[in-house]
Amino acid sequence: MVATNEDIYRELKHLRSEIRDLKNLLVPEVEPEEDELEAIREGEKEYKAGKYIDWKALKTRKSSNV
Repeated sequence: MVATNEDIYRELKHLRSEIRDLKNLLVPEVEPEEDELEAIREGEKEYKAGKYIDWKALKTRKSSNV
């Protein structure tokens, strides 16, 4: 298949439109608030201390409640 300039131009317009749509979907990354940072630090402490529920145990508990 031979691509004409018109075909290439049409495809470029389509790709530009898709890129524009994707840019609009992106959520800008923002710095976390102090309370969020504190929650992360607290979660790290709890994890290191072993104060968490294993994923398998959580799934088992959830499935037995259904």
